[in-house]
Amino acid sequence: HGVFDLLHSGHAAHLEQAAALCGRLLVSVLADRFVRKPYLLNDERTRMYMVSRLKGVAQVILCPGVGPEALLQELKPDLYIRNDEYQDQSKPEYKLCRSLGIKVVFTRTVPPHTSELIERIRKYEPRT
Repeated sequence: HGVFDLLHSGHAAHLEQAAALCGRLLVSVLADRFVRKPYLLNDERTRMYMVSRLKGVAQVILCPGVGPEALLQELKPDLYIRNDEYQDQSKPEYKLCRSLGIKVVFTRTVPPHTSELIERIRKYEPRT
């Protein structure tokens, strides 16, 4: 589950690790209207297409709410997989997963992080 706007190698590594943990990887992409970031470079259709092209991704679903709770209740997957940067956070979907018997699993963060890339772009100076 995520925005996946500025798709990078960290996203690819996360999804590759996630695919190795399950039989069929479904990825939810947050709808444009729910993205809270100050920027959005790609619309939801483009983001879904880009994620769908990554190795190991079986299906991409547009997330119909601010969080993945409705999808978790509807699909009831065996696993809910997030990046370990979210491990120490108390997210509402973690409580829902526990109540539905869905195991929450975390992948290992692989740099870069999107915010790091945005900062590098902001500081970029063309070669002369």
